[in-house]
Amino acid sequence: MFQEPTPELFSSSPPAPAATTGSRKVKRPPPITPKRFTRFFTPRNSKNASSRTSLSSSGRQLQDITREAINRSNATQRSTPRKTVNFVDVENQMQTPQSSSRKRKNPYLSPESSPAQSSPSKRSRYVTPPPFEILEDVAAIEQPPVYPAPIRKLKTLGGASRTLQRSFGGILSVGRGFRRDHCSSWQDQTADFYSSSDDMHLLPQGAPPFCTASCNTNSLVAVGDEDGYIHLLDSEGDFSKAHVSWKAHSNAIMDMQFSSDDMYLAAGSGDQTAQIVDVRTQQTLAVLAKHKSSVKQVRFQPSDDKIVATSSRDGAVQIWDLRCKGGHMSVHSAWGSDAPYASVIRTLASAHADTNLAATSGTAASITRTSSNTKSENISRRNDISVTALSFLPQGRQHLLLTASDASTCVKLWDIRGRYSLRGPAIPISTTSHPESHNRHRHFAINSLTLNGDASRLYALSKDNTVYAYSTSHLILGVAPELSTASSSKQKYCQVGQEGLGPIYGFRHQNFHAGSFYVKASLRKATQDQPELLAVGSTDGCPVLFPTDERFLRRESHQHPQDDDADELPSLNRVTTRRSSSRLSLSRSSTNSRCPDTIPIYEHGTPLIRGHDAEVTSVSWAKNGSLISVSDDFRVRRWTEGSMARQLRIGGESEGKRWQCGWAVTGEGYDDDE
Repeated sequence: MFQEPTPELFSSSPPAPAATTGSRKVKRPPPITPKRFTRFFTPRNSKNASSRTSLSSSGRQLQDITREAINRSNATQRSTPRKTVNFVDVENQMQTPQSSSRKRKNPYLSPESSPAQSSPSKRSRYVTPPPFEILEDVAAIEQPPVYPAPIRKLKTLGGASRTLQRSFGGILSVGRGFRRDHCSSWQDQTADFYSSSDDMHLLPQGAPPFCTASCNTNSLVAVGDEDGYIHLLDSEGDFSKAHVSWKAHSNAIMDMQFSSDDMYLAAGSGDQTAQIVDVRTQQTLAVLAKHKSSVKQVRFQPSDDKIVATSSRDGAVQIWDLRCKGGHMSVHSAWGSDAPYASVIRTLASAHADTNLAATSGTAASITRTSSNTKSENISRRNDISVTALSFLPQGRQHLLLTASDASTCVKLWDIRGRYSLRGPAIPISTTSHPESHNRHRHFAINSLTLNGDASRLYALSKDNTVYAYSTSHLILGVAPELSTASSSKQKYCQVGQEGLGPIYGFRHQNFHAGSFYVKASLRKATQDQPELLAVGSTDGCPVLFPTDERFLRRESHQHPQDDDADELPSLNRVTTRRSSSRLSLSRSSTNSRCPDTIPIYEHGTPLIRGHDAEVTSVSWAKNGSLISVSDDFRVRRWTEGSMARQLRIGGESEGKRWQCGWAVTGEGYDDDE
């Protein structure tokens, strides 16, 4: 039967030991009693706790676990993720609520080391930080911007400034020159040229020099005269005596050029032939005889000295291969049948003839052309227009050839690999446009073509006393596979008839006049600290130097008229009459009467005066950077750079220091002391 439990079972005192005898099972206290159950779930208060020793083992373990929370009691408050325990300071933030159960007669709080914890089943409470005051910055007082004072440009540069410039590596050095900080002018490149009495070579009377050419690898210079003689001079040694002279042609030598290794010299003559000479032995290696008139120019192909191009007054351009021998049809009366004739591999017949002519038989024809000002004019053209200038493009595009004529200022581009018809005028790949001022007035001839160092600019010396600068990339508008270095060498037919742009700017000077076809131009390539310079001859009796650096051109003012009023012509077109020659007067009168220019024209040239007394025809640059000029006064001049140029300008005529000397003319105040 069921018996009621005795009070001893619910007592907290330990039970009495069971009897060892007289019972079947040992009586043990139950594992969970009502008192133990209530005590386990009742919160504890550390203030009521007597000591650590009175705590049970589980209480001591819980106290040890939560002891580290004391170090975080003063830490800054921060938000915690949801459903996590947020320990806060017990005294300052919140207190543990008292138990409302009546069974808990002696409630107590948890110890100080054990902060109150929220129930894991409830969301954590976020503590809102107290509001704080936002301080605004004091408004700054607006002050006007302060700009640095501009650098004052020096009007002139003396010897000390030029010495400092050279010590920096010259104006061509990257980032170290004076061009970028506006402390130099274009005159610094041309002001130091002079020629002393020892820098002159006098040719025999009766045979004025017509042309000159410089070697590519040494200091020798060749001069050709009217009698057909070639003179080799040393530009670094004694210039008054010729190194060697020999008779190469029976007529005047019009043009010369050395091969790339200076082993051969090509010379074109008025006897309608050209020849290739061995410079070491002065022996003729090949004779180029197929032209019907005087040979105007002769040029070696870059990177291949076996290919030569010649132009003539007969209007044809001949391409020669020195490795092929000519037949009996090439025999010329001036050389006989035993001469080593070369063979022609390509002929550009009537290269600059007007393709609009009705007749192409060589007789004169007339066409009517309407100009931009609606004025009709009759222009007579021959089919055999003289080809006055030749120029190959550099290596990589050496199959492209540029030509100019005495009929207009247009430049034509040819591909010597293509096949051209012999029945009529050859059609070029491209033809540049005429300058607008020429279309409104009349066309002028071109005497010389010169490419700069990287072949990006083409300089054409025109008989209107202007050197026009063309962009090589503008020779053809649009896509130009012919100008690409990757063009196929197996091209059979050329794409012809394309249009190119006209010149982009020009050079003029009051001392530069091209009164004859013998006035030529030459360009010195930039090497080491020597800048690129363009030299031209002149009918005024003095060579003229033009710096080609286009960064100087941007700082120079130029004339750009906007209307056709004759009173608005640029002042640089109004040249003064200095000679009584009828040929020069005719040239200047035509210059004054032409229409205004529509492109920038720059006049920053430097004339080299007192070196010659007659027309300076041809110029060339020696290997060492000195300029060689020839004139109708039978003199060959060598112009070098040095401080003597300034002394000749400011020294005056005393003591005969200027006797047989020449020097560069600079602007007013250039030689003033700093």
